Amino acid sequence: MKHSYLFLLIVAFFACNPKNEQKVESIDPKLLISCEGIGDVKLSDSYADLQKKFGDSVLSEHENNVAGIFTSIWDASPKQINIYWNEKTAPFKTIKYIEVIDKLAPYMTKDSIMLGMSIKDLVKKNAGMALTFRNFDASNGGYITGYNNGDLPKNIPCFEGILEWTGQKPIDINELREFQAQEEVKSFDRILQRMSVELSTIRIRKK
Repeated sequence: MKHSYLFLLIVAFFACNPKNEQKVESIDPKLLISCEGIGDVKLSDSYADLQKKFGDSVLSEHENNVAGIFTSIWDASPKQINIYWNEKTAPFKTIKYIEVIDKLAPYMTKDSIMLGMSIKDLVKKNAGMALTFRNFDASNGGYITGYNNGDLPKNIPCFEGILEWTGQKPIDINELREFQAQEEVKSFDRILQRMSVELSTIRIRKK
């Protein structure tokens, strides 16, 4: 009995000793997605700020038929970051939003949300609540429109995501057509259990 009592004291000591608590690894600020920006690219930056930070050699200009002119940093690499401007022509002074699109991108939120994450894992980050999103064949397909009182907009209110349908198991054609007829769907739709759906774009927008 004496030995049992001593054993319990030792267990209690190690359980309460803060030195034995597991340390949570912090995310490199250069890789962090937050409401300030993505890595060293901040929503408060102007084009001139980007030139000072990164140099002209890693900046390139592109044009999107829908969103207009945007600037890329580290174009065609997993580290690529796209910056969309409020201004339609130079000088570009105000960022509309920042996005990453490469599934190998190293960036993540403090909750470890990153590109390539499955829709199931993203729902877990949303406290198990369904995601509502534009159907893949609809305009702006895959864009997440609602979080149904989940945690995502509370933890990172500037977050926007786009989902991509990357594969599937055999699906009845009539069931597939019924699914595709919907403009918006929820992540708990039964057909999604047979589809591979991943987070393909993360955007950070000023609120």
